[in-house]
Amino acid sequence: MTKAQISRDQFIIALIWCILGTGIVTVPAAVAQFTVRDAWISSLLFLIGVCAVVIVTWMFARSFANRSFTSAVVRACGPWVGRILGVWFLICLYVTNCTVVREAEIFVGTTILPKTPEYMVGAFAMLAVVYAVYMGVEVVMRDAEFITPLVMLIAPILFFLSMQHMDVHELLPVLADGWTPVLRGGIVSNFDYALELVIGLQFIVFLRNTRYAARDVAVAGGLATVILTLVTVLTIGVVGPSTHYLSYPVLEAVRNIRVGRFLERLDTLYVIAVISTIFVKVAVFHYAWCIGMKDLFRLSSHRVTTLAGGMLVWCGATVLFSSSSDVQYFISYTVPVYFFVTFLAIPLLSIVAMAIKSKRKRLTTVQDE
Repeated sequence: MTKAQISRDQFIIALIWCILGTGIVTVPAAVAQFTVRDAWISSLLFLIGVCAVVIVTWMFARSFANRSFTSAVVRACGPWVGRILGVWFLICLYVTNCTVVREAEIFVGTTILPKTPEYMVGAFAMLAVVYAVYMGVEVVMRDAEFITPLVMLIAPILFFLSMQHMDVHELLPVLADGWTPVLRGGIVSNFDYALELVIGLQFIVFLRNTRYAARDVAVAGGLATVILTLVTVLTIGVVGPSTHYLSYPVLEAVRNIRVGRFLERLDTLYVIAVISTIFVKVAVFHYAWCIGMKDLFRLSSHRVTTLAGGMLVWCGATVLFSSSSDVQYFISYTVPVYFFVTFLAIPLLSIVAMAIKSKRKRLTTVQDE
């Protein structure tokens, strides 16, 4: 059977939606817990995390040719330690997907389906995700390509219409409270969202040419930084200090749009765009989890775990997070350390281990000669 392949454009688009899928909903609110006026500076610090992931991706692509991350970590660290680290990585992917699904359930229940049980929203969402993942990586990437024109059509319209209510004075004075709140907000934006770009290491194996993987991650991260900064600036300018207290400040900014007496409630378009991008993010992470299970436990196909994994995510979303406050606390205070260890430390450890193993092999070969 021919090996599935994805293009560089598909790779970049999928990474962008992995960040923006939840980023356009939660980043302004998460950063505003530490700083409001200077939240846009915290969003710009997103580039620090992007640079770290680009370096890791470049080193990974040079060390492991045509391997997914879970396959590479077993090769570098051995069958026992490698599988332990791989399982840790898969647990992180699972918890991330549970968090995203729970965020989607709460968001949809709050905005458009207040009388529908949240677990039913999650059930129907996971059914769609499971089907896409079961069909393969090419279907997941085509879904990402399909929704991109839709979002590109909706987003600029909502952005420019929201600008009529923007007050630049809400962003001033700059750094009035110093750098400490800005840096604390930057930790959230970097470790919670930028490090999620490491998910691309699971899909390098499907690229036709891995030489440009680091460059593609840089493009995706740069575009995500620009978009998140613009969204944060607009949200703070429209909503003001209330951003600190709102769960969905971007939604409130869109709700303020009024054109004459006949065009309003455009937040429906925003909700449609958000749901579409969240679907792509969950599908990408769930596929990465399924191929990770295949690599670590030598399964015949990723399809073996697709349905069972989807049911686990659906159950875990409710069991792990009973309310939106639990999700917000987890994102703001637990995820930074969790992601730093999983998405940065473990890949670097695998690269170093592989370098040591390769050096020992070369020395042994020289001695034998």
